[in-house]
Amino acid sequence: MGVEYEFEGKTKEDAVKKACEKLSLPEDQLKFDVISHGSTGIFGLVGSKKAKIKVRLPEGQKGRDLPEILPADKTEEVAQTAKSTLEAIISHINDGATVQVDSQPDIINLSVEGANSALLIGKHGRTLDALQYIVQKIVHKKKKTPIRISIDVEGYRARRKASLTQLALRLADRVKLSGKPATISPMSAFERRIVHIALKDDPDVRTQSMGSGLLKKLVIFPPRRQK
Repeated sequence: MGVEYEFEGKTKEDAVKKACEKLSLPEDQLKFDVISHGSTGIFGLVGSKKAKIKVRLPEGQKGRDLPEILPADKTEEVAQTAKSTLEAIISHINDGATVQVDSQPDIINLSVEGANSALLIGKHGRTLDALQYIVQKIVHKKKKTPIRISIDVEGYRARRKASLTQLALRLADRVKLSGKPATISPMSAFERRIVHIALKDDPDVRTQSMGSGLLKKLVIFPPRRQK
């Protein structure tokens, strides 16, 4: 019968693009049904819905990247386990918090609203990272799946990403002018990746994580001198 996967996007084309990227397949080899074409809602704001497609892969055709991608019939089950696990933990901190789920075949996004955000986030997101790690470990053990789980609180991740991107660009400019490396204090892998991505296309600097453990420093270097 094969395996089925569901993908969402703002439009059908966006959903198809995501499916091709995640399954490592060209579009002309992708067999799918459209579950929903999506809608923009009233004035493009209220009642908008995502487009959704269902992709079928024949038995044996599992692509190169599928060990971390859940079939459609298991995505909701794992997502609900992740949601209930997070709710159980934060109920000891704030009774009024709500958890929203956005599940994709390769990642489950949990968003917390109405919580004691400062307490859940912690300094530079350290508490949030620890919470995400714990929930992911629990879900992986319960559901026997390596799918990634991302947790955000009151939109913190997006704000932190913007802040780190700006910091990376400023430090890169400083490195170019001085010719000397610049170091950013220890960060999580999530935060280091933001800096790496922000500067990866800049030929005048290079980045490198240094240290051991979960938190590592990130150094921005001028380019190596040609011998």
